[in-house]
Amino acid sequence: MVRKTVLADTINQIRIVDSLEYILCSHVDVWPNDLNYTALHAHCIYQWVKNTRKPYGLGCYGRLASQDMMDMLSIIVGGKEELIQKPRLVGFFNPTSPLHLPQILTNGYEVFAKYKQPTIIAPEALAGISAPVTLAGLLAQTNAEVIGAAIIGQLFNPGSPIFFGTVSTIGDMRSGNSALGSIETGLITAAMAQLARFYDIPSRGPGGITDSKCLDIQNGFERLQTLLFAAQAGINYITCAGTYEETLVEALELLLVDDELAGVVSRALEGITVNEDTIALDVIKKVATSEKKGVNYLSEKHTRKYMHKELYIPKLINRDRRSTWRKKGSLDIINVARNKVEQILQSFNPPELDTGIEQKLLKYIEDVEKRPLEEYKIAEGISGGSVSLPGKDIKIDQD
Repeated sequence: MVRKTVLADTINQIRIVDSLEYILCSHVDVWPNDLNYTALHAHCIYQWVKNTRKPYGLGCYGRLASQDMMDMLSIIVGGKEELIQKPRLVGFFNPTSPLHLPQILTNGYEVFAKYKQPTIIAPEALAGISAPVTLAGLLAQTNAEVIGAAIIGQLFNPGSPIFFGTVSTIGDMRSGNSALGSIETGLITAAMAQLARFYDIPSRGPGGITDSKCLDIQNGFERLQTLLFAAQAGINYITCAGTYEETLVEALELLLVDDELAGVVSRALEGITVNEDTIALDVIKKVATSEKKGVNYLSEKHTRKYMHKELYIPKLINRDRRSTWRKKGSLDIINVARNKVEQILQSFNPPELDTGIEQKLLKYIEDVEKRPLEEYKIAEGISGGSVSLPGKDIKIDQD
């Protein structure tokens, strides 16, 4: 079942990410639809510090909301200078293709730049719809969008850090929908990694993404191919773990699956180490010429020395014989991950938060909740009419 997400889902997502080995940062990939949107950012900052020891990511949701984030983070870390010197928050800034910087996000970007929090500049262009259908044309356009936004950031505050990013893909020519799971997404991501290296800027791209609407084979091969493209291309910061249906739906089980895939891909990128010890001629000679029956490499010191270095040992992937698999319940990987999710959440031990800091954060949230929408409109320079706030109706998969 797919449903709208609530704050409890946001908390669970943060806690699961905190427990993972290869996924190193949590984002607001799960939106709490039960909160007032104008206070969502404050609640998420609070839940971040309450539930994880890893960095966090939020969008540049306007001047006022972004300043709230910096103020709350300053309370947490012990001051604004400490926050500037040691950034804790990753910002998201998405130019609107073609060649437009949205006002509210640009206002927020100015605040992120002022506090030198690393900000991802990532166009979400669609080839054939909001960018040329040729991938070279899309890349030329999105390159201009990233560089243009990067220059704006340096005007806001010289030296403010950015990621040269992308979430660009193709438009499906039959439906008009985006096709994030397409092979072209991988090609675009790889090309953006090359452009980022040309400019000597850290890169960000999507991985583990799919257009599939269920946890099927399409979901699996699309998420692996997009992750593998991004990793092999050298993307420095890969995002979107745990999502599917073009990142509109989150499944906590997929966070564990993606952590497993990240381990597999990391092992692939390490390659094969070749030296006298790893070639192991002496070990081969010893085992191959032994006169003892049943001698193999399992009992060798060489195996114990290298087994964890050479072999990726999975946590979810099943390699049992069918008979053993049946005895353990005949579980597929999603059900194995689901059981693991339950174990993690039941045994989760949250970080300690100083009582004084917590009270200041709760008071700050209370003040944010009291603000009228008109105050946001004034802060963002929006006058008259209705305002369309950024965001998307995130959903979560639940049995």
